Amino acid sequence: MRIFQVDAFTRSRFTGNPATVVLDAQGRDDALLRDVAREFAHAEVVFALPPTDPGHDLWLRFFNTRKEAPFVGHATVAAHAVLLELGLREIGLCRQRSGTGTLEVLASRETATGQARIEFRQSVPELAAPLPLKTTLRVAEALGLPGARLHDDLPARVARKGGSRLLVPVADPQALDGLAPQSDSLLALGRELDVDGFFTFSFLHDGAGPCTESRMFCPALGIAEDPVSGNAHAMLATYLLDAGLLPRGPSRFVGHQGMQLGRPGRVDVSLEFEGSRHTAVRIAGEAVIVSEGRLAE
Repeated sequence: MRIFQVDAFTRSRFTGNPATVVLDAQGRDDALLRDVAREFAHAEVVFALPPTDPGHDLWLRFFNTRKEAPFVGHATVAAHAVLLELGLREIGLCRQRSGTGTLEVLASRETATGQARIEFRQSVPELAAPLPLKTTLRVAEALGLPGARLHDDLPARVARKGGSRLLVPVADPQALDGLAPQSDSLLALGRELDVDGFFTFSFLHDGAGPCTESRMFCPALGIAEDPVSGNAHAMLATYLLDAGLLPRGPSRFVGHQGMQLGRPGRVDVSLEFEGSRHTAVRIAGEAVIVSEGRLAE
């Protein structure tokens, strides 16, 4: 099996979100796949496998140290970047099978730099009713966030698409710097609220347009802090639209994450509509291969 260490949602090595991409694992049993994921516990592991029927071109399976995940955004970007680099897929659309169904993944390349860009399309996440303030304050305490730093007008809400995240708006990006999450408390709250992780964010405008800064904590998945998340930004897009912070029509924003970990990354998010109906979210980013090797037999 060939193994690649890849940094996703970045153009620079040692930044963004690391993922381990494994090729040639077809025919191996799940026990071995789980063992590989535990061996490379510093990053989520994605196995790129041949298609199993004519309805898709590629099968990706995602594992972390605890379980198989239905879908992982940054690992999707990483896997397609490797396949493109090796000539195992072409520029254009690829139909990817994963635990959330079949989705379209578009690969393109910048003319000037030759840099590959990967974009995947997801259907709209489910957005739950606002969390009661009393519960939100308990979450804030578990995050090490003073209640006064919560956003005055935007509520915390759970979003679900493949996984589940509690989206917690804060008043300003500086509030993110001082977070000191308590893992045990977040685990207990995660079980109570039936969520896998906690995505804290601040919405603002820079010179180029709307953007967000964020941090995400997923102790239930064995991830103390996720550097840069694609799937959570798809959830965030639906939240921002419902809150009236994005126009009800084709729109986009840039998500910045990972600064506090020294692994800054960028997620480009765009919203699709059919008339006034929000139909899909597109997540795009780049990736760089850091190293490659083989699993000894």
